Amino acid sequence: MAIRILLLSMFMMFSQIGQASAAMDYDFFGNLPYHNTVLRFDFDVSTTGDRTFFSSSWDDGGFDPMLGLWSAAGNKIEFQDDGGRTGSTASNGILYTHGNWDSYYTVNLAPGSYILTLSTYNNFNVGDLLSQGFDFDGTNPIPIASWDQPANGYRTSNYAFHILNVDRAVIDDPTVPTPEPSTIILMGLGFGALALLRRNRQRDV
Repeated sequence: MAIRILLLSMFMMFSQIGQASAAMDYDFFGNLPYHNTVLRFDFDVSTTGDRTFFSSSWDDGGFDPMLGLWSAAGNKIEFQDDGGRTGSTASNGILYTHGNWDSYYTVNLAPGSYILTLSTYNNFNVGDLLSQGFDFDGTNPIPIASWDQPANGYRTSNYAFHILNVDRAVIDDPTVPTPEPSTIILMGLGFGALALLRRNRQRDV
């Protein structure tokens, strides 16, 4: 019986590892602390295809966001303030509404690693290289709730944005905890089955 449990756990583990490479949607929610904060997110794609990036926090009172897309080397692919697209888009089976001042765009990407940045209007990129920084770099940080955002007034620090159809996406911020992948949990099941098998063998001796 213990051997069957072990084999089943190992089968589930390797099945999940295979599925982990399949493209899926990623939803990010949080707070941008200051007007000059730029958050970075890293993601991978394994096949050529369209990827959609959009925010959905403006209508809920969040600040006016801007999403930048960069290659792994830091070359600009896309940078957008306003998507000008109202309505709703599904991510992980949930419809998220977005307004004119939310960012929204779709880009065809080849296999590889990429970077997405989140900043406030009007903290634009300085140039076509991520290493060149942003307009507000070096300025005194102002808490979002205390900042009179140009053209938008006082807003909350909340953000919500979504990356669709990618293999992996994580925030590049050591202060934000990263959830344990499901494969690690399944490996734990496998080790548990091994322990059970060992205990049963000791009983048989």
